[in-house]
Amino acid sequence: MSDTTQTVTRSRRCGLRDLYLAKVTKNDATGYTAGTPVKFARAINAKITDSYTTEKIYSDDGTEEIVSNYQGTAVELEVNTLAPQDRALLWARLYQNGYLLEAAEDNPEELALGYRVKQLNGKYEFVWYYVGKFDQGQDEEYETIGEKKNHKTATIKASFYERAKTDTLPNASTGNPEEKHLVRIRVDESNLAADATQAAAAIKKWFEQVQEYSATEAAQADAGTTT
Repeated sequence: MSDTTQTVTRSRRCGLRDLYLAKVTKNDATGYTAGTPVKFARAINAKITDSYTTEKIYSDDGTEEIVSNYQGTAVELEVNTLAPQDRALLWARLYQNGYLLEAAEDNPEELALGYRVKQLNGKYEFVWYYVGKFDQGQDEEYETIGEKKNHKTATIKASFYERAKTDTLPNASTGNPEEKHLVRIRVDESNLAADATQAAAAIKKWFEQVQEYSATEAAQADAGTTT
């Protein structure tokens, strides 16, 4: 396939925009669904850290294998500000009759997070994280007006993790099918092969819904047989 033979484009990232959140309505072994994404606050910065544990297995006085296990993804977002509707969505707060009521018993619900990252060549990388919770609270700073007004932003922190359901996907090395728990999906517009028609179509409606990948649909689209 041309995906493996095309020229690889590496363009530096230079922007972040279009944060979207979607409520996860089902996340169990039988399936995953998410509601319609809603536009979130304006993006300023994002720090995303994937965590893994590694274990060396020894035999014959040497390293036989290194086993790596995904532990989760820490997401820290700096945004321009948070409206009460944003806080209600992030932390499952009660927003009623103009009041935002924050209680100790409030428990953040599972959300999907989408955004796009601009590259120096003008193309974008499109991303969806499937499931996570903004369970790390937030950082807020306030300052009195002095000789000049210092604008403050809001920082929120979340933990994202793998979906409960599995998807049958080919092993990247052997091509053999494996059951995998997806964490995120992304498309780099700079590296779309001419026949990657499913991915090209997906980025045009990236924020209309949380995007899914189907190997069968992708093969049909690339072959021009999609109905």
